[in-house]
Amino acid sequence: MDVFETMKDRQSIRKFRKDPVPREHILRMAEAASWAPTAGNSQNFRFIAVQDRETIARLRGIVDEIVSRVTGTEAAGGKATYHNLFAFAPAVICVVGAPYESATDRTLREKDIERYKSRRFRVNPGLQGISAGITQFLLAARALGYGTCWMTGPLVAKPELESALSVRHPEELLAIIALGKPDTAPPKPPRKPASEITTFL
Repeated sequence: MDVFETMKDRQSIRKFRKDPVPREHILRMAEAASWAPTAGNSQNFRFIAVQDRETIARLRGIVDEIVSRVTGTEAAGGKATYHNLFAFAPAVICVVGAPYESATDRTLREKDIERYKSRRFRVNPGLQGISAGITQFLLAARALGYGTCWMTGPLVAKPELESALSVRHPEELLAIIALGKPDTAPPKPPRKPASEITTFL
């Protein structure tokens, strides 16, 4: 599939078939992610691919319990939500990232702490590189015929999920990708035309 067709064809999928995702396909997606640009070529991310149904159910249980505690309502039995729909996919890809500090960051930390704090919060080159890796993972998945949903809703239970996945500081869980063969694809929402989002100076 042409790269432009792949980018245009990619969309968030929330209903999956039960077909398992072969390990070699997940490794191809991870390889594509590794080609993404990262600050200082830090490649400061890794993936935990969860396919064991008991483990996926345990992760969902953690999320449902925290959501119930926060909202004061019981989780809806077999219903997928914006927090737990990953559990309805045959593969759950947990994106783990490590911090990155550039030479610019180090200089600002020593010379201008307020600008350093602002940059870490607003710019965060390490997080931008991880996002690029996730994007390339999603595009590779689409090129291989899979659907994905890039999720941050489950991170309402971030500390508990990190404990369950044995993710230790300074690494952290930054996103979850639901992965599988699409069952149904919703209508694709319209995109702004390129002329509307581009300014030439």
